[in-house]
Amino acid sequence: MQQDHISFSTHGRAGLVLLDRPRALNALSAQMAAALRDQLGIWADDDDIGHVVMAGSEPRAFCAGGDVRDLHAIAIRGEFELMKTHFRAEYGAHLAVYDFPKAIISLADGVTMGGGAGLMQCSTHAIVSETTRFAMPESAIGLFPDAGASVFLGRCPRQVALCLGLTGHIIGAADCLMLGLAGAMVRAADMSALREALLACDSADIDAVIHRFQLDPGVPPLQTQRVTIDHVFAGRDLATMRDRAGDLARLKDDSLAEAVHVALSTKCPMSMHVFARLIEMGPRIADIPAALDLDYHLAIRMTERPDFREGVRAVLIDKSNDAAWHPARLEDVTPAMVDAVFDNAGLPPLR
Repeated sequence: MQQDHISFSTHGRAGLVLLDRPRALNALSAQMAAALRDQLGIWADDDDIGHVVMAGSEPRAFCAGGDVRDLHAIAIRGEFELMKTHFRAEYGAHLAVYDFPKAIISLADGVTMGGGAGLMQCSTHAIVSETTRFAMPESAIGLFPDAGASVFLGRCPRQVALCLGLTGHIIGAADCLMLGLAGAMVRAADMSALREALLACDSADIDAVIHRFQLDPGVPPLQTQRVTIDHVFAGRDLATMRDRAGDLARLKDDSLAEAVHVALSTKCPMSMHVFARLIEMGPRIADIPAALDLDYHLAIRMTERPDFREGVRAVLIDKSNDAAWHPARLEDVTPAMVDAVFDNAGLPPLR
């Protein structure tokens, strides 16, 4: 069955979800999300379907996240009720993947970011390749790492979670495996063969099929960067982290510290404080469904703010990278401002 930019097909006892919007790196529109949710509901009740494979139509991307340009247009028009509908569709798709009672295998080669990373993390099996570029880059556009990131990044060591969530740092296969964000690495050139083998196999043989294609990804880069990360992201004051990264970059000529300093100096201060609050909440966010429910409320609040419109303009539309944030600096964001974003009074539930 073909929907706009997403297709569903059956192969023996397996279902295939193909994200097919290559010009947008398979960014998930509200229509795609709703179609995915509905189809998984059908397959969940279909005894002839034993497992599902989810993949991008081209090797360049699994899924770059939600349709931010569409959200920006909605925000510019001030249609915030429609914004709620969009986020309900996107997070509803994530919930459908998470709640699916059978195995779902995500073949996450290429760009896997934002909501795409969330789809991967909600799956039972996450497979990466040497081309995987995994990141949560939302602080660049005045949003926040959502799609359940408070849980799946929250399981990482605290300093690493802060590094990834605050800066949007991109990691590859070896780091994903080290952090428990993926279960196996397969060579990108073998992904098509793996997909066909998974579609042809019995559900009981999924792990054996993956093992047949699995490779050692090598030494995780983050492993060699942990001294820098642990030093920079110690404590709780974000402005101090920024300054510590700048000092380290000057004293040690540390390229990661320099990149972190630039990120903490230029990305949206409110976005970074919201994510830091989520990490502080830790075990109070019980699981992915609880995280998505909270994300829904936060996404509504954050897209009502001018930072979201300004961030998308500067990064994706004008590509000028000159966003004027409000507040402008990390130290200008007060706890009361963050409290207001977390206030869900008057907001509807996700489901």
